[in-house]
Amino acid sequence: MSLLFLTFGCVPAPGTPDSGGLVGDSADLVDSADTGTGSLPDSTPLAEVDVVVIGTGAGGLGAAWAAREAGASVLVIERDERPGGASNNAGNYWAAGTPEQAAAGIVDSPEAALAEWATFTEGEATDPSVVAFVEASAGVVAWLQSVGVGFRLGDNVPADTGSVPRMHMLISGADPPPIQLAALLADHILYQTTATGLLLDGAGVAGLWVTTAEGAEAWVHAGATVVATGGFARNDAMVLSAVPALDTQAVWYEAWPGMDGNGLTLAAAADAGTQNLDHLGLYSHAVEDARVGQPEVMVVGALETALVVDAAGRRVADERLFGSVAMGRRFLTEGPFYAIFDDDLWAATRIQGRGFNYEGAPDDLELLGPEYAEKHGAAEGGDADALAAALGIDGAGLAATLERYNTDAASGLDAQFGKPTPTLAPLADAPFHGLPLVLGRAKSFGGLQTDEEGAVLDSSGAVIPGLYAAGEVCGFLGTPAIGYGLNGSVTSAWWSGLRAGAAAAAN
Repeated sequence: MSLLFLTFGCVPAPGTPDSGGLVGDSADLVDSADTGTGSLPDSTPLAEVDVVVIGTGAGGLGAAWAAREAGASVLVIERDERPGGASNNAGNYWAAGTPEQAAAGIVDSPEAALAEWATFTEGEATDPSVVAFVEASAGVVAWLQSVGVGFRLGDNVPADTGSVPRMHMLISGADPPPIQLAALLADHILYQTTATGLLLDGAGVAGLWVTTAEGAEAWVHAGATVVATGGFARNDAMVLSAVPALDTQAVWYEAWPGMDGNGLTLAAAADAGTQNLDHLGLYSHAVEDARVGQPEVMVVGALETALVVDAAGRRVADERLFGSVAMGRRFLTEGPFYAIFDDDLWAATRIQGRGFNYEGAPDDLELLGPEYAEKHGAAEGGDADALAAALGIDGAGLAATLERYNTDAASGLDAQFGKPTPTLAPLADAPFHGLPLVLGRAKSFGGLQTDEEGAVLDSSGAVIPGLYAAGEVCGFLGTPAIGYGLNGSVTSAWWSGLRAGAAAAAN
């Protein structure tokens, strides 16, 4: 089927399915629209292509690139006016066994990463999709470099990346990778075009119903459809169905506004199966956004150099862990948590806005601690008791914790949790400052269930002909073996897109 844009008349399209809640891992997510299952519409389609892709994030653009490289005709539809979505905000890429690691003297390999996969993801290292991704991760970074993306190896080792540096950071100054890839695929992308339903033909998917930029309802005929619409962290009904414990927590978002679960809703019409939905990426490394307010957040940079305590004033973990989903899960039962700074550290602490929720140029996207306090307010006290009173936590507990922390920092040995220098340093310069951390809903490490080629499976585990998924809509890898996920997961979004696009073109 070649790429063919056709003049079309307005045709009746199905109503957009309601984005209601998920129940467990059932594919019966929502009431689906009636798209018809016996034949194609009589009206002329907007386009006929081999592969149609929904979304221009990493998963969608990866799929479009791979399908085009395989010789297929490709159309990508994007409901926004610009490409990238959440992928534009991803600056850290996970990869194992790269030239950047070797050049820095880091000994690593896919085998080494797989050996500790269960440790830092709580997932299953023998799963074929996990193995394939880890083995290909360095190649994904190399592919992005081949189309102009620059990387440098980070020297930090977040808890949810493994035991050696695997974070490959974008070199600043260039457009985000999705912007660069979208420019190379510009002839294949329709912007401000929204998928409103899958076009079902018998037991399979034969394309999409869409609403065009002009507001017209139309359909696209395709041999294969790739859903790459992102996660569901902004859909409160879906989130609470997946993680009921969040019902007792205030709502805070660390996710792109488009993460509304629309891909799950679309796929429900084809009886798509789901997996790992309760493994939502929750993070407790952020505070209320000084510019927007609740429910948006700003991330506290270098939180590992601060002291973090609970409401009793006690440390609960090595502060380096607060950037991981493990501490997000602990927040549900042990939170809230509070970040404590002395005056020197507070003056140097950077608090980073997410940016996508700001109108216009985000000129104050990043604030130093005193700037944040000026715009938003922060607790302050001349000693531990005064700070605790301002925060509303136990003063005696905080005083004892601060004294012990400073004693350990002076000796260079954290006897309680083993935090190393230089992140372990005394906090002794009054006045002291404190911020309540919030629990942000960031990523979806569960979603549509796929096979090893990225084909979506139905609720019985059978392949749905013509339907594929990539990126966060399938929990990045399409399998629960991703566990609670990994830092730098955008690499897996690109990889799953390349996988799905190649398979869609071939099949």
